[in-house]
Amino acid sequence: MIFPFPLSSHLSHNPTTCCPTHLTNWKSGNSRFIKCLITCLVLILLPDCAIISRQPPRKPLTYQDITAIITGIREQGKKVFSFYTIGTLLIKNWYSESEANVLIVGTQNPFRIKVEVTHPWGQPILHILIHKGELQVLSFSENRLYHGNFTPQALSRFIPGGLNADLIWAALRGYPGPLRHYKVTSLKANQIILFDDKGNEIEIIDVFPESLLPKKVSYPGNSIKMAFSGFQENNGIYYPREVRVDNIKGRSDLILNNTKMFFNKTIPTQIFILNKPPGFEAVYLDENHD
Repeated sequence: MIFPFPLSSHLSHNPTTCCPTHLTNWKSGNSRFIKCLITCLVLILLPDCAIISRQPPRKPLTYQDITAIITGIREQGKKVFSFYTIGTLLIKNWYSESEANVLIVGTQNPFRIKVEVTHPWGQPILHILIHKGELQVLSFSENRLYHGNFTPQALSRFIPGGLNADLIWAALRGYPGPLRHYKVTSLKANQIILFDDKGNEIEIIDVFPESLLPKKVSYPGNSIKMAFSGFQENNGIYYPREVRVDNIKGRSDLILNNTKMFFNKTIPTQIFILNKPPGFEAVYLDENHD
């Protein structure tokens, strides 16, 4: 080590004859030098430490991972031909928030959906039926039976989201299906993108890194995003405890919490019949815009 000043000029060869003043000055100067040396070492080593702790960028999914994700989604779609679930439905928008109990029943072929929304104390709010391309809604607060052709716009009058048949099944069954696509690729970690034959993005699927189960699905053409969490498994069927549907344009959220969910049970045909109670007014959906 080379010191900035000679020790001989401050210390006598005989320690007993050392001047106290000189000894004090040497200690003070040496202390300053050590502090300066430590500071320099920290400045030199700090960039190296930062480089070592920096995580390498995660790579896009491999072809094998992409194939596994698409295959897994298709297999889950084949495993379920009917379901019913009991839970809660929370609807949020920019000005209000409401939560209710819900019973949902669905079959895939033919496509039929029945949703019964009730207050926590049991009073019915809405009964919604989608069957044979028609939409029927019993509104118990209005004493009306709405009916007409099923369209996402018609359904959004009662449940926000603007969901078509495919998206309704994905949200209520709790698992997305791959839309008809021309090609699929991965541009970043844990995500695949499906394109149509014109090169437009039609579906973006983010997956959990370990299980490759769907975590979030975006539908750019519909301005819809879905998020799935708390996956459970029952006889090879995966389903989430919570599904969140976000309508970007409508600025509304729909959160479905599945308390109990059952699959592939025989659903009686009577479940998918909605009769007009006495005193209820029948209203065509395309004739009423209130």
